[in-house]
Amino acid sequence: MEKVVIASNNQGKIKEIKAMLADFQVNVYSLKDLGIDVDVAETGTSFQENAALKAETISGGQQI
Repeated sequence: MEKVVIASNNQGKIKEIKAMLADFQVNVYSLKDLGIDVDVAETGTSFQENAALKAETISGGQQI
């Protein structure tokens, strides 16, 4: 089963994403679920850039 990490601390956003992915065969994890306590500064000029910053910071080459 695939694993998806939501790189957000916004619990409302995480709940919405989990609901959207409920019909797919994926395990969805929040940062809190994984014990990751980090707040990535949103310094990008777009949603896409900020998402990339978060993904790069959170992934750090780690496997879950």
